[in-house]
Amino acid sequence: MEVYFHQPVLCAEVLHWLNIHDNTTVYCDCTVGGGGHLKAMAAATMTARFIGLDWDPDALVYARENLSDHRARVTLIEDNFSNLGLNLDRLSIRHVDGILFDLGVSYHQLKTPVRGFSYANDGPLSMRMSPAAPDLRDVLNRAGREEIINALRRYGDVHNARRLGDLIYDHRRCLQTTFDLRGLIESSVPARFLTKNLHKVFQAFRIWVNDEIANLQVGLAQAVSRLKESGRIVVISYHSGEDRVVKQAFREMESTGSLRRLNKKVLTPRDEEVSQNPASRSAKMRVAERCAT
Repeated sequence: MEVYFHQPVLCAEVLHWLNIHDNTTVYCDCTVGGGGHLKAMAAATMTARFIGLDWDPDALVYARENLSDHRARVTLIEDNFSNLGLNLDRLSIRHVDGILFDLGVSYHQLKTPVRGFSYANDGPLSMRMSPAAPDLRDVLNRAGREEIINALRRYGDVHNARRLGDLIYDHRRCLQTTFDLRGLIESSVPARFLTKNLHKVFQAFRIWVNDEIANLQVGLAQAVSRLKESGRIVVISYHSGEDRVVKQAFREMESTGSLRRLNKKVLTPRDEEVSQNPASRSAKMRVAERCAT
């Protein structure tokens, strides 16, 4: 299995804002991916312990090899971050010093045709992050017309959501591959708007299939509840829907006195990073700190 992973986004900023230090500390990376952030975090300390979660078994295979130099201090778990609290309980860990979320689809998932995430590669219409999740073909076949339209509108901000949703609903049982879906969109969208529409439709369906927004809301609440006093949470998002969820959650928790936002204006990658890693260009980072209760 060939695995592709980009360099970790905003890595220096993650290390800075998580304020990683020793003294019997525990940190959690809720979206391990290839292990790039986690490797940098582990290298920044000699004694801290690290917990890494990822829903994708392919990612964990690669991450275990990438993190082999730190295996004694790193525990990797195949699970969704919405189950963060349950997994910390299983490890008898009550609170942690810092938590990272790096959201969205990985470069490996996009570059692997069999995963079905990309309109650029022909593969089965899957888009599932985990083998335990349903694939897009099954979800479309079970969905009603309004469900499909709402998914496009809510998760992709698709301007012509009703027209495209109607088209996809009417042809859903014929859609078996990513190129089937792409061809259907190509047949109804002017060429000058095609790439933008393809991106938005594929993004919307990926978020829908994997229930990403609901999982994020649950995961953020669990993460903050498991932070020590003055512990920090760092979240990197890549599209407006994710960022809205994070911003709203942080605001609400700040209003209750459980959290303090450390940057009310999002942090973004420097020009140098974007030139070296174009995939980072849409990244937005938000940071908050646990308040005394």
